[in-house]
Amino acid sequence: MKYVLLEMDRILRPDGYTIIRETSYFIDAIASIAKGMRWGCRKEDTEYSVEKEKMLICQKKLWYSSSGQS
Repeated sequence: MKYVLLEMDRILRPDGYTIIRETSYFIDAIASIAKGMRWGCRKEDTEYSVEKEKMLICQKKLWYSSSGQS
């Protein structure tokens, strides 16, 4: 799962969005990995409000290194 997220991070442009629809268990795991990659994430219910299924909406942030110049 983390390799898929890393590949998505490589492809996705800064400020780009991804929407992941999965069970609550996997959404929690994906959210913890995505937050480690400095993505902003929020969990939403599906259109039918099924308890087992959730949506995770993530936005890739543009971030800079703290060293200023190289």
